[in-house]
Amino acid sequence: MEKPVPRPGLIATILVLMATAFLLRPMLKPPQLQEGRVLAGPPAWTGAAKLADLRHQTDAWVADRFPARPYLIGWLNAARLAIGDSGSDRVLAGRDGWLFYNDGTRLGPARAKPPLTDAEAAEWLRGLSGRVETLEGKGAAYLVVVPPAKETIYPQLGPAWFPGPSPQRTSLKLAALAARTEPGHVVHLRDPVLAVAASGTDAFSRHDTHWTGDGAYAGYAAIMQRLRAQGIDQPTRPLSDFRPVVNGVNPPRDLALMLGVASFVPIHHRGYVDPAAGDYRTTWLSERRGWVAPQVVETGQAGKPTLLLTRDSFSNALTPFLLGHFSRVVLTHIDDGFWRQDLIDRFRPDVVMLEVQEHGLGFSMRGSPPVSDAAEARIEQALPNAPTHGPLAPSAPSRGRFVRVSAAPPSLAGLDAAVPITTCAVDQALMGPHGLMVAGWISDLSSEPRPVQGALRLSGPAGDFVQPLEMNQVRPDVGAYFKRPVVEPSGFGGALSVQALPSGTYDLRVYRRSATGWIGCAGPKGLVRP
Repeated sequence: MEKPVPRPGLIATILVLMATAFLLRPMLKPPQLQEGRVLAGPPAWTGAAKLADLRHQTDAWVADRFPARPYLIGWLNAARLAIGDSGSDRVLAGRDGWLFYNDGTRLGPARAKPPLTDAEAAEWLRGLSGRVETLEGKGAAYLVVVPPAKETIYPQLGPAWFPGPSPQRTSLKLAALAARTEPGHVVHLRDPVLAVAASGTDAFSRHDTHWTGDGAYAGYAAIMQRLRAQGIDQPTRPLSDFRPVVNGVNPPRDLALMLGVASFVPIHHRGYVDPAAGDYRTTWLSERRGWVAPQVVETGQAGKPTLLLTRDSFSNALTPFLLGHFSRVVLTHIDDGFWRQDLIDRFRPDVVMLEVQEHGLGFSMRGSPPVSDAAEARIEQALPNAPTHGPLAPSAPSRGRFVRVSAAPPSLAGLDAAVPITTCAVDQALMGPHGLMVAGWISDLSSEPRPVQGALRLSGPAGDFVQPLEMNQVRPDVGAYFKRPVVEPSGFGGALSVQALPSGTYDLRVYRRSATGWIGCAGPKGLVRP
């Protein structure tokens, strides 16, 4: 291997920038920077045997907490963006200064990478049918609305290497299959948003991931058309009913903030607000605050239906158009679960709507109620080559049952000595009279072979119970986030029987075998067994 060639000019430039940043820092306002990650904390001493870990922790802490760091990142990335390059692995530089989000796959979902399998599609359809049937039994409507990704609307402004969106990508295939098995319950918003872009109006802005208010309004009009077909007699309001807001106090510009260039580029984003919203009243459903927190909006529109909207960040531009059509709107974020049986039972909505951007659609049916034989027959007809419903599929009943920890089999011994980890998440944990619907992932991020053995534990005043559950569902989102495909088989999920549990309140904990023993992950607290 050839020795690296010194680059005196580059080294001198970096030294000059560092010195300038230090000298000017007291006089300059720091560039706006939000990297979309947690900065390294101070190093922790864990013993002389792990000096290498201490060195790596120290390096990371110094690099992340370097006083002039925001200035250097902002200035360097602004210079790189000027020549069409990105200084962050989370942001892709496109043509004409346009930015695109990189989840680690370089626009893989838009390119249909990885492709959707028949097994995955069948399981997703089962989840959809389970939700539709459950709500129909309650006299309510279910609708999944799918905003498009930025690169699928403006491929001509994407990176030069981007070939354009694939017609075989997951969101389009699932929407087409849903039209065969549950017609009218999934509306993909690609076509109306494409029409906005084709008209010359910005459907997305240059420096943000999300659609503009104009793109969202086109989606809203399509949603209202579908709701009317489901029996919700509400007209689409004209755009003139809403007040435009250009940029505002905190304009959407997440990609520019990730690069640290938001202070150096011209931000332009038009959204809309409903002038009537000033009379709305919000009640929070938890101690959390902010748009992601669960909340109830009372609009004062007597006689109108109730909506339960589970949403992602694309909803921020969409909800101003929707709220006025309902007397009450229950808002919850997908991070708290794609399916909220607890809120359905509590508020008895007339419409349950899931809004999820197209790249998240494939994960959105985890934890759904079981499906009928009639639905299974429709799915089998649509996907004759798909495997039958497996016992540990996300919406399938588990073969196991909860038993007291004191009576657990020897294979579950040692849970109390599990090493706590934070590389895990319980995406959903909903307890009801019929079972516990749970989904999530857990991994120690090791490259060592991973046992699939895992367990769920419910502890409360009524007792301490455990049930085995395999931890091998594929989670491409986890592998993409950590840039390690080897950790993809880290998911778990199921509709678990709780018949053996006494009534009461329980805290959930998840366990998995690792190469060195059990690892444990704290889940939600206060799950109520009726």
